[in-house]
Amino acid sequence: MVLKYSRRPYYADFSVTSRCNLKCDFCSASAPEYHSHVKYLNLKEIDRILSQLDELGVLRVSLEGGEPFLRSDFIDIMKLADKYDFEYYVNTNATLITSKIAKEIAKTNVSKVCISIDGPNEKIHDLCRGQNGAFQKTLSGVRMLHEANVSVDGIITLSKLNADHLIETIEFIGKLGINNVAIMLLASVGGASESMNDVYLPFEDWTNILLKITDMKKNNNFTPSVNIVSTGESNCPWELYAPLLLNQREEDINVWIRSDASTNFGEDEYFCTAGKDSIAIDGFGNVYGCSLMISETELSAGNLLEQELEEIWNGSKTFNAFRKNRLSDIKGPCASCSILHKCGGGCRACAFALNKDIEFSDTRCPMGVKS
Repeated sequence: MVLKYSRRPYYADFSVTSRCNLKCDFCSASAPEYHSHVKYLNLKEIDRILSQLDELGVLRVSLEGGEPFLRSDFIDIMKLADKYDFEYYVNTNATLITSKIAKEIAKTNVSKVCISIDGPNEKIHDLCRGQNGAFQKTLSGVRMLHEANVSVDGIITLSKLNADHLIETIEFIGKLGINNVAIMLLASVGGASESMNDVYLPFEDWTNILLKITDMKKNNNFTPSVNIVSTGESNCPWELYAPLLLNQREEDINVWIRSDASTNFGEDEYFCTAGKDSIAIDGFGNVYGCSLMISETELSAGNLLEQELEEIWNGSKTFNAFRKNRLSDIKGPCASCSILHKCGGGCRACAFALNKDIEFSDTRCPMGVKS
């Protein structure tokens, strides 16, 4: 396959359904009303898409939702993924994983199953997940996967609802026999954009938490390995760098991001991989730059029931706009910020969700105002 665009997508998020059995207020997924009459992709269509991802040279695929196991054929989707060269993993809340399903998962080539665990107890987790009883079902799913010798990672989505219990939750996950924990920082897209005041952690509160867990990680105080997944994709995402910088601890960015970590970004390029190194596909075949953009239908680059993936990757006006945008043209408070070329402009999906302009500032960050 010959690519007209010089870069290829290294990783892809494939949301095989937007349906979910839980009701998280902060969820980045969204199922717009206009989709209500549209059928989800069938197995034949999914296999064709997976084949195109493989041909395009994608190295890693995340199969997710919504909740992917709401699809009765999801194990069959995993078996289809087994045919291809890319590594893949699954994101799930694990509430639907029975012993039988876990044994079926164990027969596939999935690298790991990533499970959302947002609290150290029933009260906090169920509050975050919007459904009583979710905690016990998730723990049962974890147990079933472990018994089937399936690799499991933990995910904590940090919000106002569980911030006071973060450290306790990390240790709880470690006691479950899970060795890797990712702290997901909240994006202002999907459901979260409509409930920001209720779920989004104020910058000052996040700063206090980050300083504490940075010290703990430096001192090897955590049982599992802990990492932070920010919405920004530079070596100095503002969510990590700004709190450290304002406390004269900017060198501690290396606690979370290796000092030798490399990026493909040019000097005046937004530090955003959407449509450059990554893509996302929803359950209807729509293609986006990243999974956080799926809830913003205006950012769709095309549909795989109508076009080939190669055609979308090379010729999409949406993707080409992402690739041409420059930091020097950013609008709003970031334009005068002293760390703009360090952080790379923040998250483009969040900027669009909040301001309906892909070139506007990521206004969650306080640095533009301070500078």
